[in-house]
Amino acid sequence: MNIDTKAVSEAEDESGSNSGLSVRVTVLPMDQVIELSAGDTILDVARRERIRIASSCGGHGTCITCAIQVTDGEIPEPHDADRQVFSERRIEDGWRRACLTRPVADCTILVPPRSTAAAVRTQVDGQAGEVEFAPGIEVLHFELEAPTLEDFRADDLRIQEAFPGKADRFDARLLAGFAEDVRRWKWRGWLASRDGEIVAAGPIDAPVLGLAVDLGTTNMSGFLIDMQSGEVLATEGLENPQTMFGGDLITYASHIRRNPEMADELRKLAVEGANRLAGDLCDAIDAAPEQIVEVTVAGNTMMHHLLLGLPVKQLALSPFISALSAAADFKARDLGLMIAPGAYVHMLANIAGFVGGDHVATLLASEIDVEKPVIIMDIGTNTEISLVQAGNITSVSCPSGPAFEGGNISAGMRAAVGAIELVRIKGDELSLKVIGDAAPVGLCGSGVLDVVAQLYLAGVCDNRGRLREEHSRVRLINEKRAFVLADEEASGSGAAIVFTQDDIRNLQLAKAAIRAATDILLDECGYTEADLGKVVIAGAFGNYIDVASALAIGMLPDLPFNRFAQVGNAAGDGARFTLQSKAQRQLAVDIAARAQYFELASAPTFMKVFGKRMNFTETTNIKNKD
Repeated sequence: MNIDTKAVSEAEDESGSNSGLSVRVTVLPMDQVIELSAGDTILDVARRERIRIASSCGGHGTCITCAIQVTDGEIPEPHDADRQVFSERRIEDGWRRACLTRPVADCTILVPPRSTAAAVRTQVDGQAGEVEFAPGIEVLHFELEAPTLEDFRADDLRIQEAFPGKADRFDARLLAGFAEDVRRWKWRGWLASRDGEIVAAGPIDAPVLGLAVDLGTTNMSGFLIDMQSGEVLATEGLENPQTMFGGDLITYASHIRRNPEMADELRKLAVEGANRLAGDLCDAIDAAPEQIVEVTVAGNTMMHHLLLGLPVKQLALSPFISALSAAADFKARDLGLMIAPGAYVHMLANIAGFVGGDHVATLLASEIDVEKPVIIMDIGTNTEISLVQAGNITSVSCPSGPAFEGGNISAGMRAAVGAIELVRIKGDELSLKVIGDAAPVGLCGSGVLDVVAQLYLAGVCDNRGRLREEHSRVRLINEKRAFVLADEEASGSGAAIVFTQDDIRNLQLAKAAIRAATDILLDECGYTEADLGKVVIAGAFGNYIDVASALAIGMLPDLPFNRFAQVGNAAGDGARFTLQSKAQRQLAVDIAARAQYFELASAPTFMKVFGKRMNFTETTNIKNKD
C-alpha cells in the first residue's frame, strides 16, 4: 500500500491537545481500560499493557493492520495519513489507525477480529526423521551412603569419586543448594554432566529434560526432550511476543535506531516468550522448568543477537555484519531463562547478517547429500535460499517483506480463525476456504498468494498485475481498483474484505525478490533451473502455500511438481537434532563454516533481474500439475 510518508511523519510529530491530562480509553472486545498521557498513541499504551493490536509495520504508519474503530465518546480528528487509507464513510464511522491516534477525551474503541485473533498456525512439526541419541549431556544416576563421623568426605568429593572424570566441577549456583537437596533426596538422584561440569541435579524419580527452540521473527516453537531416551515428550508453537513491535527484521532495526532502549525491550520479550514456551511444555507433562538441563536455539541473526543482548544496528546497515557468527554456549540464567540453575543455552552458528542459525538448522535437517543441485529456501519476511551441490553450499537472502505474513496487505492478518487461506475464481464465481470455517475477517499469507494467482489465471488482472475493471467483483474504492472477496454482509467484521491494486503490487515485489535471488544464485553457481534435482521449501508459510499458486505467478523455478518438497519446520527439526546429538551439533558447525554467502547487493544485474521478475509469467509446469 502506498502511503504518503511525509503525512505520516507529520502525524507522528503531533502530540495531541490533551495538555498532560490523562485520557481513559476502553478497549473492546477485551473490555480493558487504558490511560493515555500527553503524546501517547493508542498503540503505544496497548503495547505497554500487553493488549494485542496487530501492527505489521511496527507502528510507523505505513500499513493499516492496526486499524481500530472509535465506537463511543469523542472521535479524534483523522490525520491526513488516515484519509489516504480509509474511505470517507469509514472515517465518519470512527475508523482510525492506533499508531497515529491520540484521543483528546475518554472514548471506547473496538479492535477488529483480524487484529486480535491469535495465530493458529505456529508451525511446530517438520518432516525430518530421527537421529542417533548421543547428547552432550550425560545423566549420572547416584545412590550413595550418607556421610558419617568415619566418612567425612565433602559432598563434591563424594560425587567426584563416584564418577571419576565426569564430575570435575559443579556449577556455582547449583552447588549453593546441593547440600540441602541431596540430603532431602536421601542421597539418591541424578546429575546432569556437561563436559565434566555438573550443571543440574534432581531426585531419582524426576525427569531430566532438554528444550530445543526455533526462535522465529513472528513465531517460536519448542520441543521438550527426555534427555535419558531422546524421546520428544511435548511440542508447542506460539506467537513471538516481539511481534507487537512489528513483523519483520528491518522494522525492529528501525525501532532500535530511533530508540536504542528498544533493543532491551525486544530482548525481554524474546526471553518472556522462551520462558512461556518452557513453562507450557513442562506443564503438559506435569514437570517443572527447573528440570530442563540444556537448551538449543536456532534463530535468524537478528533474533540471535536480540536474545543475547548483542548490538543489532549494524545488521541493518551495509555491509550487514554480525557481532557473533560462531556457535556459542551461554549460561541460561545470564540470559534470563528460568530453567535449571547451571544449564547452558547453545546458540547455533550464523552464516551472515541475514542468514542465521535457523537456516543452518534447516540445512542440517534437510537432505543435502544428493547428486543434482538442490535449492533449499525458507520463505518469510526475510527469505533465505541456499544451493547445495556435492557438499558445497552457497547462500543468499532477500527481504521479501511482510506480505507473506499478511502484513502490508489491506485485509491482511496472521493465520488465525477467520483468515481466508484459499481462493478459487471461475468466471464470476468465487469460493473461499476460511480457517476455522468461520465468517472471513481477513486474508493470511497463503490466501494472499492464492488470490493473486487466481486473479491472474482467471484473467481478472493482466501479466503486469493491473486489475481489469470489467470483472463484476472489481470496484473503485478511494479512486483505486480493488477486488471484493467478501462484501459487508458476508464479512465477519461488518466491513468488506478487498484485495487492492496496491496489495497486488506488494505481492509482486515480494515474489520478484525471491525469484530474482534464485536466478542470481543459480547463475553465480553456474547452473540453470533445469539442472535442479529438487527445491525444498521450509517454514510455516512454505508448508501451507499451494505450490501451484506460487508457480502460477512465477515465484518459484519452473519445474515439475515432483521436484518440490514442502518440509514444514525444518529449523525446529535441526534445533532438536543439535540437542539430541553431539555429532549433529558439530555437523551444524561444519555446515555454517562450509556455507559461502553471496551478497545480492553486490550483484550488478540484481535490479535488472528483479524488474524482469515483477510481471506474472506463464509457466510450463503449472499446466501439468496432475
